[in-house]
Amino acid sequence: MVDKGFEAVEPPRMIEVGEHLLRVQVRGTGPTVVLDCGGSGAGIGSWGGELEAALAERATVVTYDRAGVGGSSGTQASSVTEMADSLHRLVAALDVERPAVFVGWSYGGLVTQMYAMRHPADVAGLVFVDPTATQEPPGSPVFRRVSFALTPHLLRMSALFARRNARSLRELAVTLQGMPGAIQEVAATRKQARFPEVPLRVVTAGKRPRMPAAQLEHLEADHLALAQQSPDGQILVAQHAGHQIPFDQPTAIVEAVDAVLGR
Repeated sequence: MVDKGFEAVEPPRMIEVGEHLLRVQVRGTGPTVVLDCGGSGAGIGSWGGELEAALAERATVVTYDRAGVGGSSGTQASSVTEMADSLHRLVAALDVERPAVFVGWSYGGLVTQMYAMRHPADVAGLVFVDPTATQEPPGSPVFRRVSFALTPHLLRMSALFARRNARSLRELAVTLQGMPGAIQEVAATRKQARFPEVPLRVVTAGKRPRMPAAQLEHLEADHLALAQQSPDGQILVAQHAGHQIPFDQPTAIVEAVDAVLGR
């Protein structure tokens, strides 16, 4: 007896994009929703089965690993522009409907912003899931520089003793090492370019770890400024979630996707 509720998911495949191969997985039918993951860069399997299954019931869902990460070949891109253009070539190579809805989580919000500004004709809607802030934060610039320099070093040290995830720790270290430059790159581009006038939702975490009030206000202001990049931009608060919204409250993301799809 066949379970009618079971969805047969095709295994990931490799797509040639420029000088390297990107691992991509496509599931579901209907309008296209492209998920761009956080700083790990390995998008396949990183969004959680519940969220991906729910989205696949209403759309064609694309997940992928960035170049040099996970199952994709090549080396990690040195700029957000390169990441966005690589994704553009991947989407163009796939037989999926465009324009599409692009969903960026955390660091993936930087890639999604750059994509929207460089390839606006591809974009039907935007959803940002607790995205990395691009505005100058409060506090000491020296402390931030030290923190960004120290964290990749600690990740590489951890990789020396890790049994299973050593490679992913090293890949994350590379991404975080370039984080300050990535933030500055996107912030500078936003001063020169505009987002397409499409529905835009920023899903922000309702449960934050303890942080100074100034830091919290900065994050909230940054997310509001991002929502205001579109005349149809809104903030949605995932009241029961921390930064891991795809796992803590996946329904918040599904509702945001439905909103930009006009459902």
